[in-house]
Amino acid sequence: MAAVGAASASLNVAPAWAAAPLGGPSAPPAYQFKVGSFEVTSVFDGAGRFPLQPGFVPDTPIEQVRSAFADAMRSTETVENPYTPMIINTGQRLILVDAGNGARPNAGTAGRLVENMNRAGIKPEQIDLVIISHFHPDHIFGLKTADGQPVFTNAEVAVPERELSFWFDEGEESRSAEARKANFGLARRIFAPGTLRMRTYKGGDEVTPGITAIDAPGHSPGHMAFRVQSGNDGLLLLSDTAHLPFLFVRNPEWTFGFDMDRELGRQTRRKLLDQAAADRLPVAAFHWGFPNVGHVKRAGNGFDLVRLPWPT
Repeated sequence: MAAVGAASASLNVAPAWAAAPLGGPSAPPAYQFKVGSFEVTSVFDGAGRFPLQPGFVPDTPIEQVRSAFADAMRSTETVENPYTPMIINTGQRLILVDAGNGARPNAGTAGRLVENMNRAGIKPEQIDLVIISHFHPDHIFGLKTADGQPVFTNAEVAVPERELSFWFDEGEESRSAEARKANFGLARRIFAPGTLRMRTYKGGDEVTPGITAIDAPGHSPGHMAFRVQSGNDGLLLLSDTAHLPFLFVRNPEWTFGFDMDRELGRQTRRKLLDQAAADRLPVAAFHWGFPNVGHVKRAGNGFDLVRLPWPT
C-alpha cells in the first residue's frame, strides 16, 4: 500500500474546474393543458407550511393521518399546502379562477401568482374576468395590491352570491368562532363597494360561456365548484372540495378541519368525486400541487388520483 501511495503522489493532477453553484429551490411557474378548444393554465402561487396537528383531520386518529402522509412519502410532521389558481383562455376571454394569496402576511412562500403569470407570458391586465370560488384569504387576497388597488385592472370579478351575503352579515360575524372573525373584515376590505367591478352568481349559473357554477357547500357557506365545457370535452374544477389528494381523495369520508361545516363538506366531496369517477371526467383542484389535474378512479372506499402526465 505504501508503494501505491508514493506512486499516486507523484502524478500530475490537473486542477478541478470551479464547482457550479447550487441552483437552490425551484418550482415550475405553470402547467398547461387543453379542454376541447380551451387552453387551461394552472399557475403556481407558492405554498404554505404549518405543523400537522390533530385538528387538520379532526375525526381521524392522528396516527392514521400520519400514516397517510408517510404512504405519500411526505413529512409526517409538516403540512405543505400548495396553491394553484387556474387561467382559462376560451379564445374569446381570458378568465382567472381564484386570485391566490397576494401579499398576505404569514403565507409562507405564497403570493407568487403575478410573478408566475408573467413567466408564463400572461399579464394581469390581460385578464377579462376573475371568478372567485369562495372568500377564504388564499383565494381573494390576491385581488388587490398592498395599498388596496385592483391587481387585475381590466377584469370584472364574479363572486358567489351566498358568500357575499354571509361574509357581509354582522349577525354571522357575531356568532362566528373567534379565529374566523378576521375573515369577515378581510372580505369587507377586499369587496368594499366601488373598488372592484363586481357581480354575483349562483349555483347553476353559466358564469361565462363554457363555465358553469356548481353548488359545493361545506368548506364555506357559498363555496363553488365549476364545470368547464368546450365541445364534447369537460373538466370539473373542485376548488377546495377535496384538499390534499392523498388524504381527501383517497379518504373522502374523512372530515377536514378547515371546512366550516365538516359533515356537509364530506357529503359534497363524496358526491362530486363519485360523479367524476362515474363520468370519467377530468378533475382539478386548488390544493393538489403540480400537475393539479387528472382523473379519479374508485379504490376501495375512496379514490385514487391519476395525474395527467407532464407535457413533452
